[in-house]
Amino acid sequence: MSCVHLGATQPMHAPELVHCLSIRADIGPAIEFDTSHGSQRSVFAITGGAVLGKDVKGVILPGGADFARLLPDQSYDIEARYCIRFDDGTIVMITNAGRMYPQPDGSYLGRTRAVFETPPGAFDWLADGVFFGTALGEADRDDCVFIELWQATI
Repeated sequence: MSCVHLGATQPMHAPELVHCLSIRADIGPAIEFDTSHGSQRSVFAITGGAVLGKDVKGVILPGGADFARLLPDQSYDIEARYCIRFDDGTIVMITNAGRMYPQPDGSYLGRTRAVFETPPGAFDWLADGVFFGTALGEADRDDCVFIELWQATI
């Protein structure tokens, strides 16, 4: 099925995804509590990390956090906000939101969408882009999360 079947005059194609950034977000121990609405919250301080891309390199600045909510199926609804300082000194903010699903080996695998806030200039492509990601929390590592981001091109 496509939108042509719903009346569109031309077909739309699946977006091309181009790998953009690899991220290791270092995290501190979880602060966990039950909420008055019956869910459990886990807040992970983001303490640092690294970012690599085709033409960029940077570090994650301490001070961000990943706010996770445990869902009935044992997956987590996540939203992380943190800042990246690229090697040229430019600081950008990233918000990653999505879902993390438990895996049989004890790890968590998920999908995210990322939004960047950048100063005008060389990193406009981040602010203007649409990004999808894969996130991995490895079973034997509770000190970091890995994220691969792809840009959907037009």
